[in-house]
Amino acid sequence: MVEADDKTEFDNNLISNLTRTTLTTEELNRRVGNLLVVAVLVAGVTFAGAITVPGSGSDRNSGISKNLMRLYICFDMLGMNCSLIAAIILCRISLGRASDDVTSSMELATCYNFYSLLCMGLAYTCILAITVQERRTGFFRDIITLQAFFLFIQLFYSFGLILSTAFKALAFLLANLFKFKAGMKRRMYHVRTSLMGRE
Repeated sequence: MVEADDKTEFDNNLISNLTRTTLTTEELNRRVGNLLVVAVLVAGVTFAGAITVPGSGSDRNSGISKNLMRLYICFDMLGMNCSLIAAIILCRISLGRASDDVTSSMELATCYNFYSLLCMGLAYTCILAITVQERRTGFFRDIITLQAFFLFIQLFYSFGLILSTAFKALAFLLANLFKFKAGMKRRMYHVRTSLMGRE
């Protein structure tokens, strides 16, 4: 038999879990709007970064600067695409066309927003490193050292989220791979039987 203290604790946990998972329409619209603002801002910044590539370009022919510029463009491209995917998912939610659970779609959009912000920070670090390569003054060396410290803090706080989303993505890919194989086998069976029926 459950004691009174245990029962109230159980009821409190149950109520807190229910309030955490069920969202009203107003809360859902507010969360979708907030995430959509972040996604659109990151998309705009990364788009501007691709059009007007920063840096004076005076020492762009050195090998290190070329590699850093390639990294900058890759991170900028990844940040742009992650933010656009997040924005598309959020638009589907707001239109009521999310194929799966709304909560899981919101989590997916939040993860894409997280990775777009991370890529934007990495692209910014690459541009600062290019500036240090071009100018080679003490001030810019101090700035890139400070930026490396901040990047380390970002990665430190992001490490758990990176691991959890990587494991979720791997599990999702493996589960859908088996579903895809089973679906292809069913289709091949139906095609084979329909062709044999025509003969």
